[in-house]
Amino acid sequence: MADQQNDQAAGSVAPARNTKASKPIRFIGTFSHGLDAKGRVVIPQTLREKLGEEFYVAPSYDFSSIAVYPTELWEKRCETYEELGDLDPDLNRYKEQFYANSYGGQTCDGQGRLLLPADLRGKILGDERDVRITGAGEYIRVVAAQSSDDDWKNLHRDMQSMLAKIAALEKAKKTEGSDTP
Repeated sequence: MADQQNDQAAGSVAPARNTKASKPIRFIGTFSHGLDAKGRVVIPQTLREKLGEEFYVAPSYDFSSIAVYPTELWEKRCETYEELGDLDPDLNRYKEQFYANSYGGQTCDGQGRLLLPADLRGKILGDERDVRITGAGEYIRVVAAQSSDDDWKNLHRDMQSMLAKIAALEKAKKTEGSDTP
């Protein structure tokens, strides 16, 4: 408990935890659903249970999909952005648009449906009704089905260069760990 208080006093954020399992929250899996006429989408129960009662809906980091964040992880993301400062005009523009297109206090109804904010839905999904709800580690991703299919194809096209980058990162991490006395 004292360590947790010290971490909070130092301004660091502990990873969000699923209180039942005391492990970091990780959203995984892919589910196909359709938006109803009101712009609602069913969030599968396995994902919904990890969100909590209220959560945030925002653009994903690259604005290509809609992200659904548990409150703790939303706060962590915002702190990361704020730590980057305010001196870079491109960063400021990015943060302004990220915050302008984010919505707090979101909930699912009794049937597990989430009403996607109309403005954000229009900007990211357009008229698309078929969506994929996917786990994206720390958040849930809502993406147009066609875009999800394109992402899969692009992943395979770029696989060799991605694997090389992952290997380089792993090597750098091992080297970094061995430099400590």
